[in-house]
Amino acid sequence: MSQIDGSQLVVEALKKEGVKNVFTLSGVPSFGVYDGLASAGIRIIDVRHEQAAVLMAQGYARATGQPGVAWVVPGPGVLNAITGIANCYFGSAPVVVLAGKNPIPDFELSAFHDMDHLQIVRPLTRWCATVYETHRIAEYVSIAFREACSGQPSPTFVDFPQDVLETVVDEETVVRPERYRTRTRPFGDPDKVSEAINMLAMGERPIVIAGSGVLWSGAHHELLKFVEYTRIPCLTTPLARGTIPDNHPLNCFASRSLAMKKADVILFVGARLNFILGFGRPPRFNPSASTIQVDIEPREIGRNRPIDVGIVGDAKAVLGQLLDEAKTHKYFPRDLAWSDELNEEGKKKSERLMKWATSDRVPINPIRLCYEISRFLDRDAILTIDGGEILDFARSVIPSYVPGARMNPGVTGLLGIGIPYAIAAKIAHPNRQVLCLCGDGSFGFNGLEMDTAVRHKIPIVLVVSNNATWGLCSSWQKGVYGRDRTFGTMLSYTRYDQMIEAMGGYGELVERPEQIRPALERAFASGKPACLNVITDQETSEYSMSAQLRDISPKNAPSV
Repeated sequence: MSQIDGSQLVVEALKKEGVKNVFTLSGVPSFGVYDGLASAGIRIIDVRHEQAAVLMAQGYARATGQPGVAWVVPGPGVLNAITGIANCYFGSAPVVVLAGKNPIPDFELSAFHDMDHLQIVRPLTRWCATVYETHRIAEYVSIAFREACSGQPSPTFVDFPQDVLETVVDEETVVRPERYRTRTRPFGDPDKVSEAINMLAMGERPIVIAGSGVLWSGAHHELLKFVEYTRIPCLTTPLARGTIPDNHPLNCFASRSLAMKKADVILFVGARLNFILGFGRPPRFNPSASTIQVDIEPREIGRNRPIDVGIVGDAKAVLGQLLDEAKTHKYFPRDLAWSDELNEEGKKKSERLMKWATSDRVPINPIRLCYEISRFLDRDAILTIDGGEILDFARSVIPSYVPGARMNPGVTGLLGIGIPYAIAAKIAHPNRQVLCLCGDGSFGFNGLEMDTAVRHKIPIVLVVSNNATWGLCSSWQKGVYGRDRTFGTMLSYTRYDQMIEAMGGYGELVERPEQIRPALERAFASGKPACLNVITDQETSEYSMSAQLRDISPKNAPSV
């Protein structure tokens, strides 16, 4: 009678799910799993911190639309992974986190690394469990994938005691689930769909706001068809950038503030009404606007603001229904007057930015840095953005044209996501440009993952906007407390380029605007993980994307 151990059952279950990569940091009891992964042809990406392992799994999920997988060690390994798990939870990402655990006889003895992982991860996962019986390992892994990918995506967690992994069982006792999950697309209530189209038809200034639900549903084609047929202007949340190309005449991302304030009918599709959308409330939105919300998660509908028409359903399915209904309506397609008004506002905003985008000032203006990156990147390049101030500049200056090609922290504002996301994106799309733009502050969180990129020959390009400060924080301090009151927010002009060179990558210092494009060309041509250390301006409040920071510009700061 043939036999199999628990580690091999984990690998077998992952292979069945089509997993190609596992992001991990080594330690007991991982080694049997590692040996099986290698034999099965599943790539092991070993990282420098467990947080990064989970963030890479999240980045891989966002780049592919498929669940990402991380494996971590017990105790501190799980604790280190928690921030990444939380980012997946609040960002609705399908990530399966697997972990080792002490042998069952060690439970409750204060053994090395022993702790109750489930109590820690339960608030941040849809489902979590410990496997106590070796023959049921595949069953538990199948549940983890089903829960992660059902409805609104979410992280899941399973841990495996060491003795459960090492136990050998008879093959005939093993539970191997079949046909245990399906990808369904729940359609919306037809009456609600008809009501929504009537409401959009009656509006003078309707808009569509598309969120990450469109991305996870793979609904970008349906969104584009709906917008183009109805001629309703559309803007996307940051996570959904590219689902409507930024240069499309019906994309109003550049004039989003005006669009949200003046819109009299708003269709939210897969967009949660969190702080990114001002909770859907005034003053960001017209208080008298009629609202329609489409979401696969019923609990999201009506959260934070009243919704006139709520449609529970998959974004792809419901957008198809909305398009079919719109084609029967005499008021569609609409004229382009409202769209033209928004495009004109967007052009004015772009023209205002050009003063800074073409600045030859030294230190380099960060808007100029973003502008040069935007002119260099391919249309399908993947951009990860990590930081505070640099994120704000990049949002307005660097466009996105294809879905899934723009990655930023999401609702948590987590720093340290840029390099892990970029590594995962390059693994998923080895033939596309992948660039991580980060602030020097955010580099400090997961900068050592450039070593991971070097060891695994993953040629991402990292551009560090190095202004030797926590920009948003120090600008606030200067405006409120005085120019010399920047306590706890000043950094140094560290040679990050030399750090990456020491790891075996390519590094270059950039100090003048005209050096940016040639440096980008050399970095991508190097074929190595590369770092461009770009020295940028500290004094940004004059042209900050934050009206609040502009209002408290140091020019008006008190003398101390």
